[in-house]
Amino acid sequence: MEILGKKCGPRFRWTITEETDEIAVRYGITHVRTSKRLLDRMFGENFERSREVKNEIVQRRFFYAFPSYFTTPPPSAYVPGSIAKILGIDVLPKLSSEDKEALNRILPDFLKSEAMSSIAIKAVEIDSLKRLATEFKAELANQHPESWWQNYIQARILIMQQGYIRPVEKMNVAIGNTKFPDFALVTHDNYLDILEIKKPDTIILKEDKSRGNYHWDTEISRAIIQVENYLEHISNQAAQVRSFVKDTYGLELKVVRPRGFILAGNSAEFLSQKQRDDFRLLSHGLKNVTVVTYDELLVRLENHIRVLEKYSSKKGAEAQTAS
Repeated sequence: MEILGKKCGPRFRWTITEETDEIAVRYGITHVRTSKRLLDRMFGENFERSREVKNEIVQRRFFYAFPSYFTTPPPSAYVPGSIAKILGIDVLPKLSSEDKEALNRILPDFLKSEAMSSIAIKAVEIDSLKRLATEFKAELANQHPESWWQNYIQARILIMQQGYIRPVEKMNVAIGNTKFPDFALVTHDNYLDILEIKKPDTIILKEDKSRGNYHWDTEISRAIIQVENYLEHISNQAAQVRSFVKDTYGLELKVVRPRGFILAGNSAEFLSQKQRDDFRLLSHGLKNVTVVTYDELLVRLENHIRVLEKYSSKKGAEAQTAS
């Protein structure tokens, strides 16, 4: 009906006949008669397709059935996925000159549109990350309980820290008295990291005045021991952990020497070079655990934003040059 309406205008009558295919104009009204055989041929061409493909089938059949009325052959409708099915490295030597000319006509516009689309997406991503960085920096100046920071970081860590694809919460796979962390992260290559979240104002180092050195403060020491225990339990019960993650999240996890991270404190508390040096030495002395400060997490986020901005501006300049 859509094809006939476009071709004949609003004043037409359509009749299905046994054998007759005919178009005739009488008294200003276009009478279209199509046979059941013609309709059967249309439906026989895998008619359950997209609207564009069905319209192409109808127009082509009308073109052959009514050549004096439908004088222009219809353009072939593209079926999504067709190019993916035929294109490959082995196709290149078989391309004709017409094929190459067609590719040369469409590729510049295609690449330009894809580049501009990518730039637009990156611009939205950068804007969102900037707002997050501003919000995070403002919150660092506020006094929140540890539970608040745990909820805040857990909800945003996938955006703040690149390399993770999924949080794993409430790992309820305890065996006997074995305890597992409430929050873990799956890396992009399907390994497991443990994240212990403390407050930004947590004291990291304590001075040993008798020796003139600094060591981990009590709360950080407890967190390190807790994370080390988590890592040992996960390694010992790797099969159960893998089963839990697969059943709950559908991920095939590699539980091989998981890593532990403690988010706590702020490096602004290191007022002397001695504190900074001792923090570095103490951090390197940890085998499987890394202590990350809140301001370091913020710097990582800001550096990531700068990289994206540089990439986006470069791609934008290339797209403008191509246009």
